[in-house]
Amino acid sequence: MRPREEVLAEQRIGPAGAALLYRLVRAVAVSRNFPPPSGSRGWDDTAVIETAHDFLDGERGRRRVADIAVRSVDEMTFERIMEAAVVNHLREVSRRTDMGKLVLRVTEVLTDDSDFQRVASHPSRWTLAGGRAAPSAVSDTRLAAAVVSIQVTIPAWSSERRSAPLADRETFIRLLRAVLAAADGSLTAAGIAQAVATRLDHRRTPLSIELDVLESIAERAPGQDPAAQATTSIRAAQIFDQLDDRSRLLIATYEQPVRDLGEVLAIGKSQAGLLRQRLTGWLREELKDDTEADATIAEIRRLCEFWLEDRTAASGATSTHTAPTGGRRDR
Repeated sequence: MRPREEVLAEQRIGPAGAALLYRLVRAVAVSRNFPPPSGSRGWDDTAVIETAHDFLDGERGRRRVADIAVRSVDEMTFERIMEAAVVNHLREVSRRTDMGKLVLRVTEVLTDDSDFQRVASHPSRWTLAGGRAAPSAVSDTRLAAAVVSIQVTIPAWSSERRSAPLADRETFIRLLRAVLAAADGSLTAAGIAQAVATRLDHRRTPLSIELDVLESIAERAPGQDPAAQATTSIRAAQIFDQLDDRSRLLIATYEQPVRDLGEVLAIGKSQAGLLRQRLTGWLREELKDDTEADATIAEIRRLCEFWLEDRTAASGATSTHTAPTGGRRDR
């Protein structure tokens, strides 16, 4: 039997489907330059099989396969939808890997330097030595603003086997001091890393943090069957309706650099960057199980561009809607 026939008949991936999945994992990983799994030096057979099994693992893996089979209409669309699902899976794995490495580095510096003090809690929290142990109530925006002016020094690096460090140790210490001073209380290592990430380019993996489709022209995905197009349009409209005006503007002007976004939104550059980071994170969470995520994002982009055109054309059009990103707009 062919891959789709196997799933429909046996409710699981069979030998033909496994061969297809291995081929797609290798092709997507190599063509899009995703890093291999931890412990692998390249996309050899072991790395491909490990990633494919992770793709199929658990209840989410079973739902993913069933969704691919239901949404496809023939073997060709089954392969295309599975390829899109593999792309989404590798993006998610890469995001976890990139941020995870940053959290580990932050934890290492916090542990080794006497300027910082661990607060007994679960998970562990950190503060400046002699600082307040109570959890910080300071907003993410203020924490990000605290590191905007911190000088970053990136050491020279020539190794082809290991990734270059994001910054030298003294830079990390300066960043952590600034974040914890602004926090006026304790933070987890993950919370500190989120603030530090607004100053450092921790995104080692192409396509792993930003939704890259937002950076291209918003066109409908070619070759999408009518049923999938209808589903995509409905889902995009639902998400568009949840976006506030600021989020719609961010999506419609996504290709602009952060410094220009600050001017468009009449806010600081660091705040604009943080808002865009939150928006992409919210969209990723909304679409994490959408095997047509690229097409859905492209449709959302189209809706936001049309909205912006209408808003700009309207005489004296202004916006006072500033609900949190992803929050429902006031009517």
